[in-house]
Order: sequence, then C-alpha cells, then structure tokens
Amino acid sequence: MRVHLGGHLAWHDPQKRSWIAIDQVAPISLIDLAHQLGLPLAEIAVVAVNRCTVALDDTFVSDADRVEFFPPLGGGGE
Repeated sequence: MRVHLGGHLAWHDPQKRSWIAIDQVAPISLIDLAHQLGLPLAEIAVVAVNRCTVALDDTFVSDADRVEFFPPLGGGGE
C-alpha cells in the first residue's frame, strides 16, 4: 500500500516522509492505519483512497490501495 501524508502530517513520521510504502496483508480500517502511523485523528480532515474521497470512520483498505491523508487547509484572510 502507498500512503501519502499531506501537509504537516508528514511530521508525524519519524523520517518525515510524505510517501510511505506499507505491506498490509489483511484489510485495515483507516482509523487503525492512522493510529499505526501515529497520526492524530483530529488533524485529519480529508482522506482519499485511490483518488476518491472517503469517510475516515467506516472505510477499510488493503495492500493494493493508495491512501492519502490530508490535514485541514488554512489560508485566506485579508
């Protein structure tokens, strides 16, 4: 499985990688995957699996999937 940690989420990886390859034999929930990667759930705003936006709390992924976690986006202002 290829996992992308968007924005500041890469700082939660000990090596500060934005892309991580994971061997995942059995399906895993996105919440369990986030915990395995040390990602705080409160910092995940959007998740995409195979380039489609999905719900964090009820989606399972497997080894063939591409998973992307993104934090809330900020910006704008005057």
